[in-house]
Formats: sequence, C-alpha cells, structure tokens
Amino acid sequence: NQTASVLGWTCGNMVGRAQDVARFFWDLLGPSDSRILSEESLAFMRRYQPMTVGWGKLANVHYGAGLMAVQGALKPGGPGADWGFYEGHGGATYGFTSSQGFIPKASAAFSLVTNTGAGKYSAVATCRLLVALAESRGERAELGCGEVLLV
Repeated sequence: NQTASVLGWTCGNMVGRAQDVARFFWDLLGPSDSRILSEESLAFMRRYQPMTVGWGKLANVHYGAGLMAVQGALKPGGPGADWGFYEGHGGATYGFTSSQGFIPKASAAFSLVTNTGAGKYSAVATCRLLVALAESRGERAELGCGEVLLV
C-alpha cells in the first residue's frame, strides 16, 4: 500500500531501460511520421512557461504539460550553443538522476542515467553528451561543461 509520494520528490515512476526511454522520446518528439501523439496534443505539451518558484526558477526551467524545454549548456551563448537545447524531462529520486529527451539540432533522442542523487553530475554528463554529439557531426559546441569536483 505504497504511494509514489514516498519514492522521490517528483518521481514519476517511469521504469525502463535507458534505450527504451530514448525510444519513447523519439516516438513522442521525433519526426512527425513516427509520433505517437497528434500535433494538437504535442502543441499543448509544448506550451512552455518559465517556472516562477523553487528549484525551477533557480535553474531557469521552462515547463509545459509534462515536458521541459532544457538548455543543457552550462554556459550558454558560446559557439554551437544550439546544440545545448533539447526537449524532454529530467528525473530524480534517492540515489539516481536522469536526463532524457529529443535534440532537434541532431534529430536524435537520448536517455542518460547516473547513480547519484546529486543533479550536478547528471547535468555535466548531459552537457558532455551534447558536445560529443556535435563533434560526431563535425561541428563545434562550446557549452561550458567543465569538470565536477568531488567535495
């Protein structure tokens, strides 16, 4: 008789392999011929508004109906900054964080999971994934990923 409220502060309890989660975001946000929702439903989900309280305000999160417009660059504005944008959702619960979504610039979906509750590791790993993706396409993206120092 357990509720989701004890499993994490906003844990949605989506369970699956990272590959399956990436496939879900491809089917949700990828090319229109593969989408699982109507254009109207997707447009509703993409009505992004800046969060005005709490962690969302501090992180400059823009939230829609179950989707986030995410700037994965830790220092936006550098060369190749458009590689830093993706639509998706983060996840966090005790001992785990994740980032997943669809990167329009690459027409690619991803899911990245870290086994730590500290979101900074997931943020740096996602940033580095975006840079590696740009480089794999022969482009340069300076997203300010930096290094994580253990303290």
